Amino acid sequence: MGLLKTRGALVASFLCASMLLQGCGQDNATDKQVKIQPAPKLTNDATTYAHAAWELMNQVDSLVYNKQVAVIEEQVRTPVRKLTTDWRVNVKMTDSVTEGKYALCRKALTSLDIWARVTADGQLSDQKKADYERDKQQCRDALEHPELGNTDPKKVGV
Repeated sequence: MGLLKTRGALVASFLCASMLLQGCGQDNATDKQVKIQPAPKLTNDATTYAHAAWELMNQVDSLVYNKQVAVIEEQVRTPVRKLTTDWRVNVKMTDSVTEGKYALCRKALTSLDIWARVTADGQLSDQKKADYERDKQQCRDALEHPELGNTDPKKVGV
């Protein structure tokens, strides 16, 4: 029973504090215009992500090849992980029929991330490099031959 009172008091405190903070600076609020921007368009089409993955890999893998350790985290791993996460979030398991062989491009992104991490850590990376190159080639094949297992999401369930 005491826990409920404590929790209730804590919630009430947060609500009061948030109202007080909202009241602060109201005079300045009229000076500022809030710019409303449209939300980014989300897609569950793996084709879009596969092509974005291909472009990203071709833009950043030279940094790993050249062992530019100082920029690998920011310019390779961060954008690769963001694209991989967006892909996993937006192309859900229920949409996996639309993914087909394009999943090989997501796998290539993961291989690039692993190779980049190992390279940045100064570890021997020959095997990780070979894994990435193999996976990147499979991605390229999937993009060049979409008829071999990639389903048009507009035709699913028709």
